Amino acid sequence: MRRLLVLAAIVALLAAGTASCGKADTIRKPGDECTPAKSLPSGSTQRTIESGGQLRHYLIHVPPGYDGSTRTPLVLLFHGLGGTPQGVIDTTSMAALADKNNAILVAPLARGRITEWDFKTPISQPTSDLAFVRNLVKEVKSDGCIDSSRVYAAGFSNGSVLALALACDGSTKFAAYGAVSGPYWNDSCRSSPPASIVYFHGLKDKTVPYAGGETVIGPLPPVNEVMASWASHDSCPAASATTTVSQHVRHFTWSKCKKGSDVNVYVVDNGGHRWPGGKPAPSGRVSGVMTQEIDASSLIWKFFDQHTAGGQ
Repeated sequence: MRRLLVLAAIVALLAAGTASCGKADTIRKPGDECTPAKSLPSGSTQRTIESGGQLRHYLIHVPPGYDGSTRTPLVLLFHGLGGTPQGVIDTTSMAALADKNNAILVAPLARGRITEWDFKTPISQPTSDLAFVRNLVKEVKSDGCIDSSRVYAAGFSNGSVLALALACDGSTKFAAYGAVSGPYWNDSCRSSPPASIVYFHGLKDKTVPYAGGETVIGPLPPVNEVMASWASHDSCPAASATTTVSQHVRHFTWSKCKKGSDVNVYVVDNGGHRWPGGKPAPSGRVSGVMTQEIDASSLIWKFFDQHTAGGQ
């Protein structure tokens, strides 16, 4: 009888092990979950935040898979000059990718009648846009269950410059940056932490010239010079690897850089001031050819998936 009971117990254990095989359950470490859960309504919601004594606006998109207790990636998306949060989301299809990747997407609104990001005023000034982004990240992390090692920044044009200015400042910790049609670098960036960057620019961009020059948001440096500076800053190998992606797209990569960082650049030979692979929805001031040979949004998400960082 005793032998039968032992055998029954073994069978029960084996059955339990078989039943659990193939489940998506993972063994979580302390701190991997938010307790109590931080609930957020799914879908897109307009919200406001006070920053530097000013009321600022942003759109937050929460994926249907968000449960309030599982730490979730956060992506900030910055529109271009004269753009809107909804416009840049529509152009980039980032909300659909956020749902697919179970990430929270936040698209803030710049200031002004013609909306413009101030990327020059330092974060030490409470009314600066850099301080606004820092406060926004803190608020979303307070309200939602966010994975601090997977917070990312992306932007188009003026918003691209802001994303790289955040990398230059370095005090708000992002794991990686995605930037389209807006280069940025200055000497103050030298003291910032290594930054993983994926960047896109069209050779025939007349709004923000690839070779540098005057733009509606001020003078911007040449793309090659900027990206070489970021690669040097990250202590990357001296030479980049070059790949022909398609008829009009070349891909330059600097890998095995300091602290796991790397720099990727996609050059679209016939590209204008556009989001590659995007939709012709309003996202700010655009011009020229919008290539469909690559999808910048998907490539940015893929790049983000490859990078994590220490939490803020």
